[in-house]
Amino acid sequence: MKRRNFIKGTLFGFSMLPSKALIKSSPYKSHKKSFFTDSPRRRLRELGIKIGTMETGPYNAITDVGGVRVGHTTIIRGEGEKAVRTGVTVIIPHAGNIYEENVFASFFNLNGWGEMTGISNIENTGRLETPIFLTGTYNVGIVYDAAVKYLSRINPKLGDLDRMVSPIVAECFDDFLSDTRSRKISEEDVFRAIEGAHGGDVAEGAVGGGTGMTSFGFKGGIGTSSRRVNDKYMVGVLVMANTGSRNQLRIDGVPVGKEIKGFQEKSGKTKSIILIAATDAPLLPYQLKKTAKRVALGLAQTGAISQTGSGDIILAFSTANKISRKKRVSFHNIKAINDFGITPFYQATVEATQEAIINALTTAQTTVGRDGNTAYGIPLDQVEQIMKKYMRIGTHNHE
Repeated sequence: MKRRNFIKGTLFGFSMLPSKALIKSSPYKSHKKSFFTDSPRRRLRELGIKIGTMETGPYNAITDVGGVRVGHTTIIRGEGEKAVRTGVTVIIPHAGNIYEENVFASFFNLNGWGEMTGISNIENTGRLETPIFLTGTYNVGIVYDAAVKYLSRINPKLGDLDRMVSPIVAECFDDFLSDTRSRKISEEDVFRAIEGAHGGDVAEGAVGGGTGMTSFGFKGGIGTSSRRVNDKYMVGVLVMANTGSRNQLRIDGVPVGKEIKGFQEKSGKTKSIILIAATDAPLLPYQLKKTAKRVALGLAQTGAISQTGSGDIILAFSTANKISRKKRVSFHNIKAINDFGITPFYQATVEATQEAIINALTTAQTTVGRDGNTAYGIPLDQVEQIMKKYMRIGTHNHE
């Protein structure tokens, strides 16, 4: 299935800017050769590796949850000391206006050496009322400001006759590959990510907020996966992976990181991960809190230990109940799954999380960034050989 990097369009029928390409190219003509040096990359299942026993959705992505859309703006500028490898990724929770029709949500702070704005409001109300933005650490303020401006133009009464909102903006530190202090991201970049958000295939690896991220000693970034539950519901996970060291990496229980030869690991402040889980099952906020904790279990199965200095923050939301913010509504008619039937959703969450994190690795290309720092794409040929050695390809496919 052909994967798309962007799509032209508008959100809520309102165009902020003329459509533009979502990648800001370097002035150097040879930027593809200089900055991205791998052959084409592949997702985990394209390597013949399956995680868990549950079926995926048609796109094996968070967008398998109906109405969820994802957009990226990827920023690639210059070489050497001032090189910039950064961007922004946005998740639109449903096809309507999320400000007018909120959805239930919850979060789990596995290790808080990072930032996700707006979570105190989610903790207080149990609602998600804005898109979710993922970016580099020093871009948070710019993205937050742009999100407020965008939401204000779409919802003119915001902060006046209607109460204000606090956008969800989460970050990881992309300093190894990008000149973070230059903050070469603009509100137009944020608008383009929103306008380019779409369902279906999701671009992964060194794109959007994941452009400058590294993970498990290799190039990391954006990854996603999904699982079908009871032939009726979907669970999807999207991550921005900037976590772990090489010797920690495990794929389907196999110590792949320890087995890989060559590709010297360079130290960098690359210890964080943001994880977003979505479902179309009717889960209440307390159930979503428990689901978010299962995301942490999926992270653990990749070998990550959430060490000191790591910002590992998880948000989970359900699109099943749309909660109107209109003040004149006295009651909300909501539905919810019986708590005794929720276990399959936990399994789906754990499996999808693990696969999303590994997809971020296997799809990310070798990237040359600030000061010539290089984050190598994990060698797929070695991954295949190692997984065959441990009989995870061919004779053991969990089928």
